[in-house]
Amino acid sequence: MSRRRMFLCALALAGGLQVAAPIPAHATSYEVLGGRSKTSGWRWADAAFFAVVGDARPFTLGKHPLTWAPDAELGWIGPLPVTAHNVHESMTHPVWMAMGGARVSGFWRQAFFGFDVALTKDRTGALSSPYEFVSTLGWQGTHYVLALRHISNADLHEPNLGETMMLVGFRF
Repeated sequence: MSRRRMFLCALALAGGLQVAAPIPAHATSYEVLGGRSKTSGWRWADAAFFAVVGDARPFTLGKHPLTWAPDAELGWIGPLPVTAHNVHESMTHPVWMAMGGARVSGFWRQAFFGFDVALTKDRTGALSSPYEFVSTLGWQGTHYVLALRHISNADLHEPNLGETMMLVGFRF
């Protein structure tokens, strides 16, 4: 990996951690999410996340009033079952991650878009670098959340299969 790419990744990670740093003192909600994650082909794994979301802060984009809130999460993506087809792949063990970033909402009902930078403990063929970028499109109610999430290293390291998941959870 080039020095420029390493610098950009470090800068994105520092920015994500800066946004998420003040959350614990001002958390407005906690979320427990679970679901299934799919990577290349028909490979499915379990996934679970615990999120802390901070106070919403207003801002405007053009004439549109929106809000953003810092978030921090701990996540787990389970291993794929070992089969004759994947016994030689590096996707048969779980991956733990910590991430921080922000959510933007107010553009349509209770929908939100989130972007986080994640640090991963382990590597797989789908999540092949120590840093990953997380984008989430979701819908939140008072006590529940539904989210479509993609985790990838943005093609900064090969292989870059990524993980795409549907998550359902509770807010409290």
